[in-house]
Amino acid sequence: MTHMPARRRRPAAPVACMPERDAFDLWLGESLRAAFDKVTAEPIPEDLLRMIEEDRAERERLRRKRRGEE
Repeated sequence: MTHMPARRRRPAAPVACMPERDAFDLWLGESLRAAFDKVTAEPIPEDLLRMIEEDRAERERLRRKRRGEE
């Protein structure tokens, strides 16, 4: 069996607020956070943000055209 790193403890939430989860879901969530938290904390490149905005504008233009608003 491989060695698993120790889990970080989080403050306990009231039981009524927490959905029931099994051990695998908890392990998977913690493992994914440990592997990808640094990546998700990185800033989004400006070029990617520009492409997203351009695509959003193009989709909106196409929607308006289909509705006959242009």
